[in-house]
Amino acid sequence: MGLRITQSILARQALADVSRLRRRLAATQEQATSGLRINRPSDDPVGVRDATGLRASLAARDQFERNITKAENVVSVTESALGDAMNVIIRAKELAVQGANGTVGADGRREIAAEVRGLHDALLAAANTRFGGAYVFSGYTNDTQPFTPGAGLSVAFTGDPNEIEVAIAEAEQVPITLDGRRVFLGDGDGDGTPDAGREDLFSILGDLVTALEANDQAGVGAQLDRLDRAQTQLNLERTRIGAVDSRLRAAREILGRRETELTRQLSDTQDADSVQVYSDIVNQGTALQASLRASASLVQPTLLDFI
Repeated sequence: MGLRITQSILARQALADVSRLRRRLAATQEQATSGLRINRPSDDPVGVRDATGLRASLAARDQFERNITKAENVVSVTESALGDAMNVIIRAKELAVQGANGTVGADGRREIAAEVRGLHDALLAAANTRFGGAYVFSGYTNDTQPFTPGAGLSVAFTGDPNEIEVAIAEAEQVPITLDGRRVFLGDGDGDGTPDAGREDLFSILGDLVTALEANDQAGVGAQLDRLDRAQTQLNLERTRIGAVDSRLRAAREILGRRETELTRQLSDTQDADSVQVYSDIVNQGTALQASLRASASLVQPTLLDFI
């Protein structure tokens, strides 16, 4: 027994075709409005998964960039503090050379001593440099002043020797602070005395003041070699922080390229082809109108009123 094509079957088929074309057109119009090929998971489950992963990678990249920005600020402040300390040592050496000159008398050495005391204060200020309320040479306890003046011109380290690190890429961290105890006291191993070839910068200035005030020409001259070692010590630390700065700049450039690549991949995954979309809108609109006209010729007009 053959299937009899009734008027109602034709009507239902016509309505289904029109409904399908309308849904396609609505979906294409949504793409045109949003600019996205994927507007819901059902549009492309694999594409949604890939887009989610790419957005997560972009978010991680953005966090690394924020870390680098903060690190660059801390490094810049640290470099400036080391520059200030170096200026102190250079000036102290100039004054020590003057004080070691046999033509300078007791009064002259006392005047030089007064300036060296001022340099001692300037060095202490550099060692206690802060950025954003945190002491840059105090390690993990950066809310604690790292260097505290004691009796006479002695200075004690009250901070933490650990260097703070930040992540600048996957599995890559860099130290953005320096061990203040090593920088200013020359004590990198924490045994309470300067390491070989290093000096306690505060002790040098204190001993220089003592020799100048005592009119001890030989004692003043004895500080010159120590001041040379102090300069070398600060230069090593400036080289160390300069290398960090170079790594930060390189990491920022890599992140810039990474952002470009991830953004391109995300666009390829989820963005709609605007030229194709608008072409599809025209074609699908034309197809819908044709379907409506065809339906009108196949079914009763009263049925078309319900479309």
